[in-house]
Amino acid sequence: MKTLVIGISGGSGSGKSHFCREFIKEYGSGNVILISADHYFKKELPKMISPLTQKEYDDWNSPESLDYDALMEDVKRALEKAPAILMIEGAYIFVYEELRELMHLKIFIDTDIELRLYRRIKRNMKIFNMEMDEIAEYFTESARFQEEKYSIPTKIYADIIFNGAKDFTVPKQILKAYIGSGSWQG
Repeated sequence: MKTLVIGISGGSGSGKSHFCREFIKEYGSGNVILISADHYFKKELPKMISPLTQKEYDDWNSPESLDYDALMEDVKRALEKAPAILMIEGAYIFVYEELRELMHLKIFIDTDIELRLYRRIKRNMKIFNMEMDEIAEYFTESARFQEEKYSIPTKIYADIIFNGAKDFTVPKQILKAYIGSGSWQG
């Protein structure tokens, strides 16, 4: 059986990882391999200058921040294992044509910037012990500009766009129907 490759993209905090976790929980983790681009940041990040303040920041929010070769190596290795489904999620995965061409289905999770900032603050405070002001400053002076430049425009490559502000019941049903149709195999 052919492996179904699904790409899930959207801005930081849009709900990409949450959607993947929910889908895998329902579909069965034994049938799905998930590769998150967040695990492929370069050890030495490129820098970016904020257009707002001219302050220099580590750039976590552009395709140049990813070790694309390592990501592709792991994608190819996962395909050799021939899982039923390979999910690749990340804010910038649709930037890369070679990666897009592997995908049978490209999903973009679109969420308002205010909700994404709230989720980013909540997540980074919990996981990275960051202060709210630090997270908000980085987002407003750096991340949002890089997302507007690199991530958000890639929704034109999406086959389907889901609203990340709603629960994912209907999107999961749509994805299950697509998988069941088998149309992606031909």
